[in-house]
Amino acid sequence: MKLISLLSILLLLSSCAYFQKMSGSDNIFKGHSPGSNNKKVSKTFLLTDKSGKFRVEREKGFNKSKNQFIVKKSVKGLDSGKELEKLVVISKLGTIAGKLSVLKPSISEYSVWFEGKRYLSRMKVNSQQRSMEVTLKSPEKQWRGTRNFKFPSGQGVFCYFSQITECARATGFLDKAIKNEGGSMKVFVIWEGYPYFQEQYLNIPNSVFSSATFEYDGKNAKGQRRFTLKTSSQTVFYFVDEDSELEKKFWIAQGFSMVEVD
Repeated sequence: MKLISLLSILLLLSSCAYFQKMSGSDNIFKGHSPGSNNKKVSKTFLLTDKSGKFRVEREKGFNKSKNQFIVKKSVKGLDSGKELEKLVVISKLGTIAGKLSVLKPSISEYSVWFEGKRYLSRMKVNSQQRSMEVTLKSPEKQWRGTRNFKFPSGQGVFCYFSQITECARATGFLDKAIKNEGGSMKVFVIWEGYPYFQEQYLNIPNSVFSSATFEYDGKNAKGQRRFTLKTSSQTVFYFVDEDSELEKKFWIAQGFSMVEVD
């Protein structure tokens, strides 16, 4: 499969035109215009993992006045309707080297309830120190306080785990890979649920960041395009429709599936 490095993307994309397209009415996040603060895309998914079945409500939108691309997600009990997880991740539309359009991570907040008790992880990028500031609140002493984690060095685009398809789409990679029928993008995954996310799933790196690749695998008989996120220990499959909107997500090693429902 053809490897598209960060440098290759910079050379292949006509980024100035692409940036103008994203900032205008013809927006790559189809379904809402960044010229409006009110329009958004909302979807509902059925999530199944080793602990049961759950309802996921996912919403995303672009706030032009604040230059913020926001994804919100809520996980609720399928029968009880009780909220078990809540997530907000916020990125800012920007460029790398003034050429490559990207979603730059900014702020996130993740809450999860274990046995009725709330655990919270709030992240904020510290640009001056080039670090991620992580504030933890929980009933347990070892998971409280604020810590700083340096951004890793090396090539790759930084993407929140819960924004991976939108992050790749902002660079133009999704369209380019589909057109070329192949391609791979280097990314650094930000586990916005750290460290509580690592408590729920097996063999997740005990780190805020993981080096990874995001690859295009091709199209199935239903016209869905499959992309694969690969880290050193995990593989996650994403299916997007003809508008590059997420339809399905499978994480086989974790017994995890998330499928869009009406």
